[in-house]
Amino acid sequence: MTFPISTDTERDYNLHQIPLWLGSLYKGPLVGFILCLLAIGYHILLGKEQWMITVMPSFFVMFVSMLLSKYFLSLSVKQRILLTFVLSTFSGMLTVLLDQMAFSSLPFWSSYLIIQPISMATACYLKEMLYKNNSLRKQIIRAEKMEVVSHLAASISHEVRNPLTAARGFMQLLEQSHLPPEKRKQYIQIAIEELDRAESIITDYLTFAKPAPEYVEKLNVKTEIERVIDLLRPLANMNSVDIQASLIPFHVKGEREKFQQCLLNIMKNSIEAMQNGGTLDIYVSIEHEQILIRVSDTGIGMTKEQIDRLGEPYFTTKGTKGTGLGMMVVYRIVESMDGTIHITSEVNKGTTVCIYFPLAQSRQKQTASDQENALVI
Repeated sequence: MTFPISTDTERDYNLHQIPLWLGSLYKGPLVGFILCLLAIGYHILLGKEQWMITVMPSFFVMFVSMLLSKYFLSLSVKQRILLTFVLSTFSGMLTVLLDQMAFSSLPFWSSYLIIQPISMATACYLKEMLYKNNSLRKQIIRAEKMEVVSHLAASISHEVRNPLTAARGFMQLLEQSHLPPEKRKQYIQIAIEELDRAESIITDYLTFAKPAPEYVEKLNVKTEIERVIDLLRPLANMNSVDIQASLIPFHVKGEREKFQQCLLNIMKNSIEAMQNGGTLDIYVSIEHEQILIRVSDTGIGMTKEQIDRLGEPYFTTKGTKGTGLGMMVVYRIVESMDGTIHITSEVNKGTTVCIYFPLAQSRQKQTASDQENALVI
């Protein structure tokens, strides 16, 4: 309506009926009424003459749409496109009939009667395709969510059922009165270990579901890594793995338990990747004004495809021994601490995991910085 095509008879032709048809047929009478008033009001605002050729077709579109809106949505896509083509043709003919001087320019109004229905059918087709694509996208998202839920439920039931079944079996054995004290003690210990394993699995799931730190504090990287090394020392000795560490007491902000769990999962994976022994190297430094924690091993390594899938639910390189939750939890914890993780690996040569965390300033440096800011102010 702002940029119409004018004839030598000073009559304006535009395609404002297309949005009127689309809005009225798809969204109902109320939207059609509003669009009709907007079209008439804008025509008057532009100061156009022969306003009847806008008013009458607009009311025609509104009333016909009110009658057909419910019926229209029950049609198939092809039927909708065909119906809008026919309706647009009739409204275009009404516009031409109301313009008493239109017949003096036969080529122009005949072109208008061809262009408007074709444009209407094209707009309707695009609207249907957009609606279909949006509907398919919602279905895909819903299907992905349901798949994740089903996998999660199956994984939880499978992983937790195994240790609970084992613990139940050993507790049933304890009912036997003829068991020697040594066996009884052994069975109790195994049952406790299986229950601890079930608790550990549940903790992994809870960490994945809620990775954000609840109690943020300043952590000494050197101290936390040393605690994790002490926990993993027996496992490393069992696998003939030599742990070498070069640590510096930098500070990061996070939750102690989750930070330790992140480091524990990474180092444990590295140790288990060196089945025939090797060296686990842990290195801490400053790089690009961030704390770098680098964990390197000399294990079996991974392919590029395996690296790309790390962190996905249920993906593991350990076969039946792994659940895929460890690295998934690692990625979520690192993300919650505003860190980034980069992994490089080569088959049969080893893997290197680099984690970058924002540097938390020490209390003395923070005080000095505040004093400098105060002096500047």
